[in-house]
Amino acid sequence: MEQLKQQIQEQVEEQDIVEDLNIEGVKIQKFTEEMAALFTQHQQLLGLTFEKCGLTTLDGFPKLSKLQNLELENNSLTGTAIKFIADNFKELINLNLSQNNIKSVDELKPLASLTKLESLELKDNPLTKEAGYHKNVFQLLSSLKVLDNKNQKGEEVLNDDEDEDIDDDEFDEDGGDDSFDDSEEDDESEEPVKPIKKNKK
Repeated sequence: MEQLKQQIQEQVEEQDIVEDLNIEGVKIQKFTEEMAALFTQHQQLLGLTFEKCGLTTLDGFPKLSKLQNLELENNSLTGTAIKFIADNFKELINLNLSQNNIKSVDELKPLASLTKLESLELKDNPLTKEAGYHKNVFQLLSSLKVLDNKNQKGEEVLNDDEDEDIDDDEFDEDGGDDSFDDSEEDDESEEPVKPIKKNKK
């Protein structure tokens, strides 16, 4: 409990308005009312992460009506957690349940009520081994755009930072100044793999 309080306090002090809390490696297993109260006092929370916390159930989990991003990676949650999430977090856009114990696509059915859900992570759950897993999840969840970092066609989806880098590169190459010389063009073409590229305006 003290470790949990400490992680929360450190993050609260860093934020003027507390919108994100990330709890990692604190053994919780199941929430008590006292634990939940540490989070429900921050009703403006948009993002909440519990990673490697040994969660086996979401009974007693803090109810936060504005929550948009929920990450519960690397716990021991089963399909029973899905209904709790669907009933209590109607504003969810991103949900990460990787490395848990969700066994079938049928257990995801309650998530169909989350009309804003766009991104779902289920890697390293037993259900990912089902035949037609990827296709069936997209058929079940009409609002979904990204599953396990892939779109409905099975193509890898870049995160926002990678998208911005690519857009900047394309703008420079296609919409740059017409008065460039050959040496500048050669320099650009020889260095396409820089991870961070600052472009001249």
